[in-house]
Amino acid sequence: MQQQSTWERLAPLTGVVFVAIAVAVFAIGGSTPGDHDTTQQVQAFYGQHHDKHMILAFILALSIPFLLFFVSSLRYELRRAGGTGQLANAAFAGGVLAAVGFGILAFVHYALADAADSANTIGTTQVLNVLDNTDFIPMVAGVGVLVLAAGLSTVRHGGLPRWLGWVAVVIGVLAFTPAGFFAFLASGIWIALASILLTQARQSAAPGPAA
Repeated sequence: MQQQSTWERLAPLTGVVFVAIAVAVFAIGGSTPGDHDTTQQVQAFYGQHHDKHMILAFILALSIPFLLFFVSSLRYELRRAGGTGQLANAAFAGGVLAAVGFGILAFVHYALADAADSANTIGTTQVLNVLDNTDFIPMVAGVGVLVLAAGLSTVRHGGLPRWLGWVAVVIGVLAFTPAGFFAFLASGIWIALASILLTQARQSAAPGPAA
C-alpha cells in the first residue's frame, strides 16, 4: 500500500476549517434586511455596514476550497470502503453543488453590500436584497445531497462509523422538508465530526517508524 503523505492524512480536516469559517461568517454577519424591507431600510443598513459585509462575503468565498478538499477526501474513503462508488460520487456531486451555492451566496452578498454604498443604485440594491434572501436553495440542496448520499454509502459499505451514517441519512432527508433550516445547521456538525473521524482513521492507519 502506498504510504500517504502528511498532507493526505490531514486533508479531511479541511471540513473542520470550512465549517469554522462558515459559522464565523454567519455569526458575525448577524441579521440582515429581509426581502420585504423597504429600499430605504436596505440602503441604510448596508450603507452603515458596507465594509463589514463585503469582507464577510470575501471570507465566505475563501471557505469554498476547503469544502471541495473535504468532499474529495470523503469520496476517496467512501469508495475505498466498497460498493460501486455511485453513492460516493453522489456525495461528491452534492459537495460540488454546495460549493457553487456558497459561491453564489458570497457573490450576491458582496454585490449587494457594494451596490448599497451608492445612492445611484437604489433599484439594483433592492433586487440584490431579494436575491440575497432567496439564493440559499443550491447551497442547502447541495449539502442535503452530500450528507444523504454519504450516509447511505456509510450504512451500506462503511468508511465512517455506521451510527454517523444513520445520522447523516436522517439529516439528509430532513434537508428536503420544512425542517431544512435545522437540518442545514446539523449538517455542519456532521461535516465537522466526519472530518475529525476520517483524519483519526488515516492517522491510525499510517505506518509507524521502523524499529
